[in-house]
Amino acid sequence: MTARSNAKNKIQANQPVLAINTFAGGFDVADLVSRLGIDILFIDCERAGIGIESVGPMARAAQHHGAAAVVRSKTRNVEDWVSYLDRGIDGLVIPRVETAQEAHSILETVRYACGARAKDIIIIPQIESEAGMENIDQILAVKGFDVFLIGPYDLSHSMGFGGDITVPQVQQALDEIAEKIMAQGERFGLPVTLANVKAWQKKGAIFNFHSLESLIRPSLDLLKKEIAC
Repeated sequence: MTARSNAKNKIQANQPVLAINTFAGGFDVADLVSRLGIDILFIDCERAGIGIESVGPMARAAQHHGAAAVVRSKTRNVEDWVSYLDRGIDGLVIPRVETAQEAHSILETVRYACGARAKDIIIIPQIESEAGMENIDQILAVKGFDVFLIGPYDLSHSMGFGGDITVPQVQQALDEIAEKIMAQGERFGLPVTLANVKAWQKKGAIFNFHSLESLIRPSLDLLKKEIAC
């Protein structure tokens, strides 16, 4: 079974998947993380500044170890999406999807760029703004996506809370978006931590998104504490 089919089949079967964002480019870091047994290597060209020249090597490293390579696009430009897809990636995340027209454009682009391979691509629109939240019903009416990624931090900024996701209004908004996605028979995921992953899974989240830095920091802090003693 290929990396793509394994991750996509798990998503379509509503089974949880673990996606790790390295927040760093290059073959070596992708190889290191992917060989640890993750489902998806999250190649973040939007927030981590990973260039197009790194996408192909990172994807090959992930796929070698059985992980799917999923790219978050730097932009919402169709030309950039095609460039990523041409590198042989397994999935594409489009940030700040806010209208049904944008949702249609994503699906049309994947079909155009990938041809027969389009059915194998994991297609993920990201809902992370007030506009996306307000138009979620129309976006959800566009069928063909594998999973929706909710962006709590950008949503908080969009709502005027400066990235604080703990405020009740943001928590309520996250729950409402998740409930609407589930009500339409769609799947969702979002950034999770060890403290909240089980709670979100109970709410239906299957795309568990975590950063490499967040995984390393607790162990590093413990080690530094032991050394200091």
